[in-house]
Amino acid sequence: MREITVPIYEFSELSEEAKARAINDRINYWMEIYYDLVDAPESLVKAVHKAEAMGTPWFTASYIYEYCLEEILNELSEAEFYFDGKFFGWIE
Repeated sequence: MREITVPIYEFSELSEEAKARAINDRINYWMEIYYDLVDAPESLVKAVHKAEAMGTPWFTASYIYEYCLEEILNELSEAEFYFDGKFFGWIE
């Protein structure tokens, strides 16, 4: 067996590039888990409906960023990440 030590960061400690990756990954995660919008936050429902109303479902992630960024940032502030913004786990 081999052991290695890897530094883990809070969201606020990440580089801007790593923060962007963490945000993007979280948006994609929200799109997956709330696919049918059951129990979805109201802001996410609005974002999805806006994309549908505009006839631009390929911009759904952009609308989620616009409508849900504050909630996503709050969620990310409770998580830990590798240096590149990949999710590690929740802060205990």
